[in-house]
Amino acid sequence: MKPNASPTPEVPAAAVALPRKREARRDQLRRGLEAILQQAGSGTRLRPERELAEQLGVARETLRRALDELQARGLLERRQGAGTFVSGQSWLKPLLLRSFTEDMRERGLVASSELLSHGVSRADAKVALRLKAVPGSEVFEVQRLRLASGEPMAIEHTYLPCARLPGFDPARLVSASLYELLQRECGLVVRNAAQEIQATVLTEDEARLLDVAPFSPALLVERLVFATDGEPVEYGKSLYRADRYRFEVNVGRALSSPEGEAAGEGGGSTP
Repeated sequence: MKPNASPTPEVPAAAVALPRKREARRDQLRRGLEAILQQAGSGTRLRPERELAEQLGVARETLRRALDELQARGLLERRQGAGTFVSGQSWLKPLLLRSFTEDMRERGLVASSELLSHGVSRADAKVALRLKAVPGSEVFEVQRLRLASGEPMAIEHTYLPCARLPGFDPARLVSASLYELLQRECGLVVRNAAQEIQATVLTEDEARLLDVAPFSPALLVERLVFATDGEPVEYGKSLYRADRYRFEVNVGRALSSPEGEAAGEGGGSTP
């Protein structure tokens, strides 16, 4: 007769929740520090550790560990006898389908917009082709300057099909996320997007809006967004400051067939 197995002791719920709370606090601290760095700009000297710790509501030792991590990532530079400075950096923007407002919110920054122009126009051949509309059909055309905690970051030029957005008011985009408005007011949920990124330079007018020197480098992003029904709901182009943004793309290697492996990399045939 086998002895009864001793019951497995239960782990207290508090013991399970504690590591999660610590990780959440570390993540909050990390985002708070990154927001400070982004607003400060390259070359700025940070406040003393004591003041930063008080501002963020953490112990100095906790803050010091977070600063060490940022230094290891190349975002901070410590100079003996001078202090801690923000390194030259660009903002990493993962290629996820989220609005500028959602992106800034994730970074702990406040997104805002200046409405440069808005109204109803007639779709030219290119816009109509992208939106699967008839050339000359009505589209909402919106131009916005996007800011992060008051700093200009991007210029957006967006086209939206009027036929799919009854009652939509583009003037509301000055203070609201496009994708949130589409879902809340039009019942359209965005699903995926096709994006194309290329390097360009800013004209004098574009540079003035983004508060950089004329002919500064920029990233031009052309995007076509689809709703869950598979139909396009937005076509637009955005100009991002190249000194403040970089895009991250995760890619995988295509699996080769046995024939492709025999032929060599790149799929070329052997003589």
